[in-house]
Amino acid sequence: MLSNIEQNLVKTVWHKKFFDVIKSNISSEAYTKMVRELNELIDQKIEQREIVVAGFLPGSNWSGTAWEPIYLNGCKYDEECSAKFFGLLVCQVLIDRPETWYFIRQDVAKSMIYFIPENQYKKENISEEEKKLILLEKLTNEFVNR
Repeated sequence: MLSNIEQNLVKTVWHKKFFDVIKSNISSEAYTKMVRELNELIDQKIEQREIVVAGFLPGSNWSGTAWEPIYLNGCKYDEECSAKFFGLLVCQVLIDRPETWYFIRQDVAKSMIYFIPENQYKKENISEEEKKLILLEKLTNEFVNR
């Protein structure tokens, strides 16, 4: 599940038409492998209580990785298209997950940043204002410590 910090749920990946066109150029086996790989990376981030920065996940060299079909088949060797699709793939995977993920766009990272607020690990009964403060504090701490 994906939401912004104002609690507005995102039910459909952004730029859905673009996403669907690029996805149609990728085999279902390759797409399934990407989703599985992303879920494993996200599970690690949850375990380590870290944020997910879409642009930091794939690395710079996609050769021989699960992401290579995006570049080769989906986007026909277009790096900008590949990066955009990968970011949307992360969004789609998070929409499909059971946890509530929140997002912000950060110019420093030039990417979408996704996170689970600390209160999901601790207490569930917390005010909306407290949630927003926790989210902002967590993001600030993550970027200061990078």
